[in-house]
Amino acid sequence: MRNPIMVGQRVYLRPLEEGDAELLAQFAAQEPEPFWEHRMPLSPIAFASWIRDAYTKEPPEHIAFAVCLKENDQFIGTVDLWSIDWVNRTAETGSYIGPVEFRGKGYGPEAKHLLLEYAFDRIQLHMVYSCVWEPNFRSAAAVRRQGYREAGRFKGMTRRDGRYRDWLMFDLLRDEWLAAREEYRRRLAGRTEREG
Repeated sequence: MRNPIMVGQRVYLRPLEEGDAELLAQFAAQEPEPFWEHRMPLSPIAFASWIRDAYTKEPPEHIAFAVCLKENDQFIGTVDLWSIDWVNRTAETGSYIGPVEFRGKGYGPEAKHLLLEYAFDRIQLHMVYSCVWEPNFRSAAAVRRQGYREAGRFKGMTRRDGRYRDWLMFDLLRDEWLAAREEYRRRLAGRTEREG
């Protein structure tokens, strides 16, 4: 493992590096999901700038980690804390598994679990939230399984394909996470054993 920050059963999180920009751009260019929301830059140069910017502000407003396989250090995605509010101890969470062949195999939930451990245990956030574009049913289901609850909806927030689409808002409090964490770990371990 190279520079691990958080370590799980099959994946670990490490800081994103400028050298990851090329693969991030490839992931974005090959994204098959029509509802994938481009809030991140898409070229290797823009990704490198975005990675540099994430590590230059003090205190950071954005913390981004590479998701890597423990078995071979392969970089397969990212998890992030966005819009960190250090006064109120809140942040938006995000996660993305790039290569399609790694989706639906439990790597994303395991990486998100590590991100939540980091958010609540390491940097002591009080609450995290996630914004999901309404057509992205897989992401909405994933955050619900991770313990988030639907907190609201932004009507017509994004225009895509000539139509305005809603965003679903989900939140998760630290106390709720701590209470549910052991059950989530058991479910994650069971899924990993079945797929391993």
